[in-house]
Amino acid sequence: MLEVACGRKPVDIRGLPEEAILVDWVFGCWRKGAILDASDPKLEGNYAVKEMELVLKLGLLCSHPTPAVRPSMRQVMQFLDGNAELQELPHESTSFGNFTNVEASEILLSINSSFDKGLTASSSTDSVLYSSR
Repeated sequence: MLEVACGRKPVDIRGLPEEAILVDWVFGCWRKGAILDASDPKLEGNYAVKEMELVLKLGLLCSHPTPAVRPSMRQVMQFLDGNAELQELPHESTSFGNFTNVEASEILLSINSSFDKGLTASSSTDSVLYSSR
């Protein structure tokens, strides 16, 4: 997801060292409060802002170093279809790989609680990104 939304490969050693690892770079943008800075510049802003934010945040969550925190594919589809709300990632971590077990547990519990409410995936998935008209 991050590769598509950012228009970059997972590792790019040609750029700045702090931008070499895609996940770390996107997480850094998010921590600065500028997650949209990670979006593919070729899109020239022609996307739904909320949907791009969702894709980028969901991409971070799917890349989480703690497997138990990563959402299932069913959960990913529910987030993308708008049938579940993605909780915010904790701001306390200094890098994506440094979430504490408590933070990881809180993320997992918040995601799972949204599925306990009987949410189901919709029958069709609309495109997450679209061109502005």
